[in-house]
Amino acid sequence: MADLRRYSLTAIVLLVVLRVGIGWQLLYEGFWKIDTLSSQSPWTSDGYLKSAQGPFRSLFRAMTGDPDDKSWLDPEKVAVRWNKWQNRFVKHYGLSDSQAGSLNRLINGNAYFAAPLKLEALPEGIDLAAAKLKGKSAETDTLWFDAKAKELRVSGRLHLTATEKQALLDQISDKTGPEYEAFRTALDDVFNRASKLSYNERVRAHLMGDPDNSGRIDGRIGQIALYNEMLDRYEERLASAEIDFERDHLTRMWSDAREKARDLAGPVIAMDKELKEAAMAIPTVEQLKKGKLSEPWTAIKVVDMLTIAGLAGLGILLIVGLFSRFAALSAAFMVFGFYLAWPPLPGVPEAPGPEHSFIVNKNLIEVMALLALATVPSGYWFGLDNVIGKFLARRRKTKPA
Repeated sequence: MADLRRYSLTAIVLLVVLRVGIGWQLLYEGFWKIDTLSSQSPWTSDGYLKSAQGPFRSLFRAMTGDPDDKSWLDPEKVAVRWNKWQNRFVKHYGLSDSQAGSLNRLINGNAYFAAPLKLEALPEGIDLAAAKLKGKSAETDTLWFDAKAKELRVSGRLHLTATEKQALLDQISDKTGPEYEAFRTALDDVFNRASKLSYNERVRAHLMGDPDNSGRIDGRIGQIALYNEMLDRYEERLASAEIDFERDHLTRMWSDAREKARDLAGPVIAMDKELKEAAMAIPTVEQLKKGKLSEPWTAIKVVDMLTIAGLAGLGILLIVGLFSRFAALSAAFMVFGFYLAWPPLPGVPEAPGPEHSFIVNKNLIEVMALLALATVPSGYWFGLDNVIGKFLARRRKTKPA
């Protein structure tokens, strides 16, 4: 099989150069992706797979686990995601009770906000019930005065709006005296503290329009419904598109849908990143020595790691000529997967970018080249396959003796 007389010297040199060249390209691509993993923007195939087209579109999109970013559009799912991350963060860094409490307040907010008010009781003329700040029970009170602790407190769940604050100030607009000045100072202080939303509240405020009314105020709810409608309409048109005009319209529809997804889910994803950066201020220097908290193994992370390992591993095998036929065949299978994710076939929207192809593109050409390499013993001509082959041949000769 390794008989050089069956091939011309030119063919041997060119095939070996082709093998090494493709191997180098795969290896460099794999190492580049590995290098980004320690950066602020690690590489992921998430966007490429979510935008997949062609006959296997659903399969490739399903690999991401959340092809339409809908898990970021549900405050409850985001809260569950952060709760799991919070537990892993506390366990990984071994946070103390006070540190764990700080992290919990960052995510879920305070039970209440307080400002000191050195009085025995609220000044005369202040009626919390009239200002609609007193509920049917202590759990439904928005603002109250704790005489024992000498604190003016605001519910961490209900907060205090500017309108409610002004209603209180209007009650004592004509009142003067040290007790009223002390109350106004405490009210300003506690209002400023209560104005800070937790991350869960910020998500609800962004997605539902108002954190306290659970979405009853029409805001992002309408936008989320619109996004779902855009996705349904796109899928419906994609199944029936036949002419170029319809396909061009599909491309615009998909672009609009992805832009809407970025508008809705983008800020939530940014909050997720911001939360994790803010949490790093909680552990001590000694605790931080335990290293970075690793992300859980999700569907897209498995796909990313397999892709990186495949690129780097197969690239090395092709360069050194070890198991060269197996490496070429495996690389062809992997690159063919890249081709199938967005094939330039009739009826499939054209991939964005400067490349314009029809049926055959760069990926498919590389697949053909790799399949050609899988049919020849290039590793025996120049590579470790030759070394291993000679070693095994010597063992076979010496075994009978």
